[in-house]
Amino acid sequence: MTIMPEELRIDNAIEEKFRHFMKRFGINGMLRKAGAAKSKGVCAYLIFTFLIGLVFTRRNLYKTMAFSRDAPSFSKNAAYRYLSNPHVNWEAFICGLSDAVIPEIDKLTSENKYYKGFTLLNLGWSDGQTYVPADYRVLASGSDGNLLEGSHAKEDRRTIATKRRASARMEKPKLALQMLENAKGTPRQAKHVLFDSWFSSPSFLLSVKSLGYDSVARLKNHENFRYAYAGGFFSISKIHSMNRKRRGRSRYLLSVDVGIRHADFEETVPAKIVFVRERNIRKKWIALISTDNSLTEDEIIEYYGKRWDIEPFHKTIKNVLMLEKEFQLRSFDAISAHTAIVLTRYIFLALENRKNKDERTLGELFFYICEELSDITFQHAFDLLMSLLQKFMHDNFVINNEDCALLVKQFIDDLPECFKVRLVA
Repeated sequence: MTIMPEELRIDNAIEEKFRHFMKRFGINGMLRKAGAAKSKGVCAYLIFTFLIGLVFTRRNLYKTMAFSRDAPSFSKNAAYRYLSNPHVNWEAFICGLSDAVIPEIDKLTSENKYYKGFTLLNLGWSDGQTYVPADYRVLASGSDGNLLEGSHAKEDRRTIATKRRASARMEKPKLALQMLENAKGTPRQAKHVLFDSWFSSPSFLLSVKSLGYDSVARLKNHENFRYAYAGGFFSISKIHSMNRKRRGRSRYLLSVDVGIRHADFEETVPAKIVFVRERNIRKKWIALISTDNSLTEDEIIEYYGKRWDIEPFHKTIKNVLMLEKEFQLRSFDAISAHTAIVLTRYIFLALENRKNKDERTLGELFFYICEELSDITFQHAFDLLMSLLQKFMHDNFVINNEDCALLVKQFIDDLPECFKVRLVA
């Protein structure tokens, strides 16, 4: 039995890879555990796999159901009822799927893992090469008047639907900390958390440290955010003006050791602030902070640069995997379900992307090639790689829309040919 309807005429190579992906990671069992199963009617697993593969047919649900000879055996309403089921914990499903996929990616590389920054919808995991969405929340307004479905204040607070709506209206920093707390003790856990200036208040940095993570983040130039330095408390702009800058074409202008303190925390946490020239504007600068003082200035810059993987990720799920335009949904539960489906597509493609371009998947041939190159010393090769990386980071520290689009195109180009021809960025 195939996992996707034969009449959809999806490329056999894609269908075969889907079958392996679903079986390898036990998707059917994860769906049942999350409550996405049906006791009667059309098999819920069939509907789910159809929706996952829909993007590769280059048709949306309405056109497939209304005008195509290749429509599946179930009705459009069955698909919408499945998406709108308020009892399915789609968030837990994505957490479980990422927990299953991350160890397979992680064993391909070293033990160095990082959390790439998140935009309130996603907590992302990466080993420096492959980005995996590890947790997500669909956020709603804090005002009852702006909610399509009302506040749901009188619903049973024990249900998944009510808990989902409650978390959607939480304060963003609190929600981010909750996602980091949920990741502890799972394959999603990492040592470093990367995030941009939106989250980088002293209280948030201290909260992340209290959870056992070190932060590498871009600081907000805010007069009310002050750091212990030279016997006083100063903003980053004041600290910048107090010190002499490095000359020449150095990667950074200034590096200082500071203390992070807040009234809600007893402990003062030591940290390092690195001031870096903004790309193409030499008179402007940005400040990066790390609560891991063992990192060098270059490592802090390189670590933070990894955060930009989340930008092409968002562009990919919106423009390529149809997060915004595939359905016209009004149900909050259906929106959460569709988000989980799109993220599953991305996780599947990320794994295929990695396997397609990672030479270590070639098996013994890779090691034979390594033996042929044994006359090149590790130190020499490492120096070459670091020089290339430093040049790239110097020229591409801040990403723009054009760079982001180029990275999305590169992501698509690195996929196996059967996927590449079916996706249009």
